[in-house]
Amino acid sequence: MRWIALDMDGTLLDENDRILPRTKECLIECQKRGVRIILASGRSHTRLMPYAKELELEKYGGRFIEVNGMAVYDLEKRERRIIRRFQREEIRELFEFCRKCQVEIQCFQDASVYYWIPEWQAREKEAERKERGLPEDYPNLGGAWTWITDTRNGYPLQVQIEDFEEIPGELNKVNCCADAKTNAEVYRLLREKFGTKFEMMRTCPRLIEISPEGVTKGKTLGKLMKEEGVRPEDVWTFGDGENDVDMFRVSGRSFAMANAEDYVKEQASDVTLSNREDGIAAALENYLKG
Repeated sequence: MRWIALDMDGTLLDENDRILPRTKECLIECQKRGVRIILASGRSHTRLMPYAKELELEKYGGRFIEVNGMAVYDLEKRERRIIRRFQREEIRELFEFCRKCQVEIQCFQDASVYYWIPEWQAREKEAERKERGLPEDYPNLGGAWTWITDTRNGYPLQVQIEDFEEIPGELNKVNCCADAKTNAEVYRLLREKFGTKFEMMRTCPRLIEISPEGVTKGKTLGKLMKEEGVRPEDVWTFGDGENDVDMFRVSGRSFAMANAEDYVKEQASDVTLSNREDGIAAALENYLKG
């Protein structure tokens, strides 16, 4: 084994955005033995840096595959390479269609997010704010598990918008955020409308993540493997979402987490324990014993 590529949310991180101690220890030991760790996420580098420090990735030459393959970050060289971003007309087409679908639209740059909320979701958010006793200045942005979530540590600029013209001319990705039932229908409509024009993935039941055509974690991982002469049999991948399946296809061994959807499990060569049960460590410890 030369490389390990890891998804973040639902895979490396528990539900509280933490790396469990057993998993952390295991990954650091792998690096000491010469294995490169690649964090492959829908997040940008600003939200991945704290975890890179925790895992000592800079010391061992780790990498990021950011925003579902949109960019690569070399921690050792502190260099970032952009693969491709959304351009204005693509953004307009997506925004106008998703607004007709009456679903929350989240438009991401590196450290900012511009979001539009339909009235019915605004009511759901306000009800949750009161139920959880959250302050008025708590962000309105929808999350992977809740109607509102706080991601200001990675996206300090969060702007609620009313119109397309308020969105910047380039974006890293576009998300649709709603309850699982609504998002299932929105996903169907997106596929019906755009086909393969964009990369569209249900990273969890409440989130649809949309990237430019040809931008996926797997394609970017495969590109890096080709550039550095790394064979598929020397790469292990771990994930729980649809955006991880592409990585499974280019790696010699792939692990779906127990908390993954059945479709994701079917695409992996192995299934390990859940993100709450140190599933990554459970799979890697056998390798370390060998």
